[in-house]
Amino acid sequence: MRREHPSQEVTALTSRPTVPIRWGIVLGLGIAFTVALNFWVLHAELSSGGANIAGGNPPVPVLLALAVLLLLRRLLRLTEAEIVGFYLFAVTAFLPTTLGGVRAFFPCLTTPLYYAAPDNRLKEFWQLLPNWWMPRDAVILRGFFEGAEGLVPWSEWLPPLARWTFFFVSLWSIGWGIAWWLAPNWLRAERLNFPLAQLPCQMIQGIDGQPFFASRLVWFGMIVGMLPTGVMACRSLFQPIERFWDLGAYFVDRPFNLLRPLLIYPLVEGIGFGYFVPQDALLSVWFSYAMLKLFSLVGIGMLGWDVPDFPFPSAQSFGGYLAVAMLLVVRGWRQRTERYQRFPLLALLIGWIFVLSWMLLSGMSLPIALLYTGILISFTVTYTRVRAELGMPYTNVHPYGAQREFWQLFGIPNLLRLGGKRSLVVLVGLFWLVRRFLLFQNGAYGADALKLANEIGLPMGKVWVMGLTAVLVGLWAAFVSHLCAYYRWGANFLEGAPGTGDYRTYEAAQDYRVLGWTMDAMQPANRWHIGFALYGAAIIGILARLRRSFPNFPLHPLGFVLGSAFGHHCPYWFPTLLIWAIKGVILHYGGLRGHRRLIPFFLGLTLGHYLMTGVLWAGIIYPLVRGRWGYPLRILFQ
Repeated sequence: MRREHPSQEVTALTSRPTVPIRWGIVLGLGIAFTVALNFWVLHAELSSGGANIAGGNPPVPVLLALAVLLLLRRLLRLTEAEIVGFYLFAVTAFLPTTLGGVRAFFPCLTTPLYYAAPDNRLKEFWQLLPNWWMPRDAVILRGFFEGAEGLVPWSEWLPPLARWTFFFVSLWSIGWGIAWWLAPNWLRAERLNFPLAQLPCQMIQGIDGQPFFASRLVWFGMIVGMLPTGVMACRSLFQPIERFWDLGAYFVDRPFNLLRPLLIYPLVEGIGFGYFVPQDALLSVWFSYAMLKLFSLVGIGMLGWDVPDFPFPSAQSFGGYLAVAMLLVVRGWRQRTERYQRFPLLALLIGWIFVLSWMLLSGMSLPIALLYTGILISFTVTYTRVRAELGMPYTNVHPYGAQREFWQLFGIPNLLRLGGKRSLVVLVGLFWLVRRFLLFQNGAYGADALKLANEIGLPMGKVWVMGLTAVLVGLWAAFVSHLCAYYRWGANFLEGAPGTGDYRTYEAAQDYRVLGWTMDAMQPANRWHIGFALYGAAIIGILARLRRSFPNFPLHPLGFVLGSAFGHHCPYWFPTLLIWAIKGVILHYGGLRGHRRLIPFFLGLTLGHYLMTGVLWAGIIYPLVRGRWGYPLRILFQ
């Protein structure tokens, strides 16, 4: 993490003169966008399984809408502040529609009854879930999975969804509360770059006094950015292809086969946004992943520690994430808290109390609820810092598979003593929060919202009111679009699945099955996982100490947790390595001046990739050709 500049006093964001803004126009554009987005996702993504339109960081549909508004700017007489206001509304309303939103939420309510079988304990678990979480009628839930000719039983779903609305709003309150409490110090005192906010900011404000799309470098970057997906998509019309290359296929002999998998993904967005990330952070990500592979090579191949999943990357990242959060919270608490930071702290507290109360009313014991909410908030703090400082344009930069670490780190006997069987069933019912990213993304986009609001001069209170409105509009639009999809095609066929359910359904059912298996075996805490979680936390402490003592120390604590966050299948190590090398050459031969001159190219590179991958291919071409021509490639944003 960056060193602070204590002499720079944090001043109130609201001290900047605010600009006039027509909030009615912003609200109207935001609602229209949200409705259109969900209609598009319903007919092009949920129906066919095309590349996730509701993906990308920043979100692809939001960038598309932003580009359209910039073209219509004079016609609609939109100011910079109004366009920024629309962007903030759109990204907030967008989140429930993503893979980590209601698509991860619904299966956790419905899978236990539908997938109950004599060889599992899902029916028992279904009876332990709260009656007020979802409809209990087996016929209604069968229609959810198998389709019901588009007839949604709204009278059965509306009451529980109205109750869940308060829960989702509380998640947003926690995420934005964390961001608006901690990020002002990151912005003012530490001068973090907020890399992902650079693209919308430059698109709206322009580059070097000229409109964004007037730059030739932007257009050149867009053309280059479209090429990888364009080439792969065209090839997939004639032959089956993969979107990655596995270098591990060349390592067949022991011990080098322990390096597998070693995947190379052409993640152009990682190259574009990586241009704005400090070199030490880029180095630390790919170096940490290399150390993970070396750990496997030495530990298993040479020392004979042939233990499944060694060296336990999820446990390492789990411990590292908690340690980073602890350091950030302690630092934030010690720093001076301005008046405008008290409201976000209150919002965080209220959101946490409501979520905690929800868990307790659902049957979870207080110790388990405190443990789970503490981990969720800690992960959100670290995830938000990753967005603000590193700006990694990937969604899954939290400890992937963290829900499985609960059983490994704490053990079933200990957890049963703390809360009993019902507590663990309710915990699994809420595992979508840690397995996916809705809460974490609320914090990340909350930090970007603070950056952009401060850049333009939007009043804090109105931004929060707009954010709350966006959550409600986006949530209910997602509820409607997804329930229409479930009862039209069925969860078994969602996203083009061949009757086996989409991946979020599989994950939810599998979490309940794993709980049954671990309870049958009374699986104790795993010492290997505990040891490597402590190792991950210790490495964070050591790196943070070294960076305080040696300002030029090249390894970054956040790079360590990201290097192991996605486990052995990390998709972003190669793009990080590539942009680290490219940027190093540019800085060496062109200096800071050369670096600044190429900013438009790398912004255009990212935008071109997003428009080709998420709009032209995923949203238009793929749904048209799927099942009719060739072997169209399904591309998911990581």
